[in-house]
Amino acid sequence: LRGLEERLKAKGFEVDTHVRYGSEADEILDHANQPDIDLIAMSTHGRTGVKRWLLGSVAEKILRHATKPIFLARCT
Repeated sequence: LRGLEERLKAKGFEVDTHVRYGSEADEILDHANQPDIDLIAMSTHGRTGVKRWLLGSVAEKILRHATKPIFLARCT
């Protein structure tokens, strides 16, 4: 995580990283509701079908409930 943060900062991005514990989607949504957060950037695992249905989808919950813009990239 620190390596990614350093690469983004080197390219001129303002980056803050945070480690939180709890339900992934709930923690992301809670943190994103802070006034200084402009964007939620995240990737998906690309699960489909039964795996997605059984495991749920953090990205889907965030897409449905976020109040901030979302940048969602699919892993390949």
